[in-house]
Parts: sequence; structure tokens; C-alpha cells
Amino acid sequence: MRKLSTLLFITLFAGLSYGQLSGDIVKDNRKLTVDQGYIINGHVNGKIVFDISVNAEGKVTSAKAVDSESTIRSTPAKIKARNYVSSFTFAPGTWYPKYHQGRVVITMVKQK
Repeated sequence: MRKLSTLLFITLFAGLSYGQLSGDIVKDNRKLTVDQGYIINGHVNGKIVFDISVNAEGKVTSAKAVDSESTIRSTPAKIKARNYVSSFTFAPGTWYPKYHQGRVVITMVKQK
């Protein structure tokens, strides 16, 4: 049973991590400078979707929750996820738009 649970978790994690970042950032092949996960620990289970804006230096300058596509309504959970997304850094470049747009899906997992 434990092996089945582990296999299920790995399969689920692989599925969740694929496609967690989308929008113009992905279309223009802008990479994260540090490989960060899209799953964080929290006090609830669910997902929070953010529309982000990234400047020419690669820093996230804006992260706005998309409530219509998110399953988490908890304000503390949203703040924790927003702070996490705001720490993302992307490859810098002057050939990218001044405020490069994208969408990030963060999955929050309740700690046991």
C-alpha cells in the first residue's frame, strides 16, 4: 500500500508541476533562474492561480490572485502563496517586454 501511495504521489506531482507556468513568459521561453516548485505547505488543500508581471531584471513586480480559477478562499493562504510567487526570479533581458505577463498555479497541501 505504501508503494502504491508513493507511486500515486509521484505521478500526481509530475502532473501538477507540468504546465504550472503559462502565458507570454512561456511563449517567449523565459526561464526561472532557480528551479522552484509549485507545491507549498499550508493549512488548507487546493490551488491558487496568479497573474504575474515580470520586469526586465527578471523580478516579479505584481502577483494578483485569480479567484475565479482558484479553489482556495483563505486570505492567509493567499498571502503565503503570493509571497512565495513574488520570490520567483526569471532570466533578465532587455529584449523582453517591460512588464512580461504570465500565469502561475500554486498547489497548497495541508500539513498533517
